[in-house]
Amino acid sequence: MYLSIFREVDVTQPDYVPVAVGSRLRETDELATPQSWIKDRPAELSAMTGSAVEQGKFLGTPGPDSGYALKLARLAIEKIILDHTEHIADVVAVISSVAIKRAALYSRAPVIHDVNFAMRLFGYLGDISSDLKGVRHSLVGGAAHDYFKVRRITEMIPVSVLELDLGVVDSGVWLGRINQ
Repeated sequence: MYLSIFREVDVTQPDYVPVAVGSRLRETDELATPQSWIKDRPAELSAMTGSAVEQGKFLGTPGPDSGYALKLARLAIEKIILDHTEHIADVVAVISSVAIKRAALYSRAPVIHDVNFAMRLFGYLGDISSDLKGVRHSLVGGAAHDYFKVRRITEMIPVSVLELDLGVVDSGVWLGRINQ
């Protein structure tokens, strides 16, 4: 290399100087322009078939970067107000599942507002009556160890409730419906 005052300039190397194998220039392949592509494989979801997602019991609601809801739920632990009979692992499992479902309805990754929505929906921000705490405990208790319980809880929540704004969510109304 020849070093000038302002910049480095590459200089060719004579043919008689040995070059290490890893330092040799490699030939490049010219890639052809790709042909057009359509969704024709069996595992691909298509909105053209009426529903982009196969519907059914325990199939869930797929969305991008769903695992991020677990991190957000764990970060929000300090805001959660629990009864002495409740376990934080159960709460995190349910809160993150509800946040994932809410975010997937809008075809986006979960954000902290989805986690706050789920916490308010279940009354974990302290805005819940004592009689509904019992309903919440029987509903959420043991959820961390039972995937199907988490799925059942998540599927109990109607889409119309998940579409509500964060300020409109009332845990008493939703948990009261389950109690009946």
